[in-house]
Amino acid sequence: MKRQTFQQDAFEIARHKLRSGALSRRDFIAALSAVGLTAVLRPGAAHAQVGEIVVCNWGGAAIDAFRDAYGIPFTEETGIEVVVDGAGPSTGAVRAMVEAGNVIWDATDGGMTDAAVLGAGGYVEPIDYGIVDASLVGEGMAAEYGIANYIFSNVLAYDAARTGGEPPAGWKDFFDFDKFPGKRTMCKWVQGQLEAVLMADGVRPEDMYPLDVDRAFALLEPYVEDIIFWESGAQSQQLLREGEVVMGNIWHTRANLLRMENPDLTWTWQNQLIFASAWSVPKGNPAGAEVYNFINSSLQPEGQVTLLRAMGNGPTNPAAIGLMTEEDKAVYALAPENLKDVLHVSAAYYAEHDAEVQNRFLDFISR
Repeated sequence: MKRQTFQQDAFEIARHKLRSGALSRRDFIAALSAVGLTAVLRPGAAHAQVGEIVVCNWGGAAIDAFRDAYGIPFTEETGIEVVVDGAGPSTGAVRAMVEAGNVIWDATDGGMTDAAVLGAGGYVEPIDYGIVDASLVGEGMAAEYGIANYIFSNVLAYDAARTGGEPPAGWKDFFDFDKFPGKRTMCKWVQGQLEAVLMADGVRPEDMYPLDVDRAFALLEPYVEDIIFWESGAQSQQLLREGEVVMGNIWHTRANLLRMENPDLTWTWQNQLIFASAWSVPKGNPAGAEVYNFINSSLQPEGQVTLLRAMGNGPTNPAAIGLMTEEDKAVYALAPENLKDVLHVSAAYYAEHDAEVQNRFLDFISR
């Protein structure tokens, strides 16, 4: 069973916009450029050479759409080409490269959890904050082994036509099947799922970690048969679109697409669960310290707003808010008006406990 990441889903959304005409090729290239994805896209595996930086993301179809494209701001400023490898920077792949002494990536687009796990194992370099300006990102977004390049969140999406004219006001309402009848959907991947259960039971964000897993499972037990667990962003969207569920714990980017299709399919920012993606640098990366100049360039607010508009991935640079329209803020998880009793999902907790909790969760929901 292959796990779909938010990054993979974001590129899927962007490709759909490109094909439908909602996004121009130029804007899509600019959006990928905003996170360093990239000046040159080539088929197959990418190999770093002198004068270039290779970054790895979850590109897939995005690579096909933009092969042979180049000209991003970093290259214009430095003359150094940036090459994207869309193979997917799983922690296993990074470990294998470093252990074999055959590292071909300079920066990887994983999560803060991946950065912490790989850093603890000695597989990635500490971020050089002598070059990378940590003040460019928000509080808690600059860690020893990773720096956040964009944020996203899980939100409570719902079908307003089926909630009796009363919008749900957070995870407590999500689990109130008497007040809001109908099936729900939650993600099969545990991060952000047990947190919603515990918030519904009154656990405050500051008291969330370490997770009380036993309590969460006991609370979830009565509702499992009324929950469909999604495996991909497209599936979560489809379940709401086709009326199979009345509410869902889904990525905010998919909730936004639903509302664009049908105004009754909307979401609340109340109790949103915020995640951060991050750049990491594999140990022994071919471009050496030059990669940190690239990372620093990816944190500029202008490019991050471009990314928000194209794919929904939110800026990590607080200065970006000053460049946003009201329409931009409506889909930006960290806009002040959207910060309503939110939880920042703990990368540090999952760096230590993800495998254990994930396996327990899969066993629990498959009984």
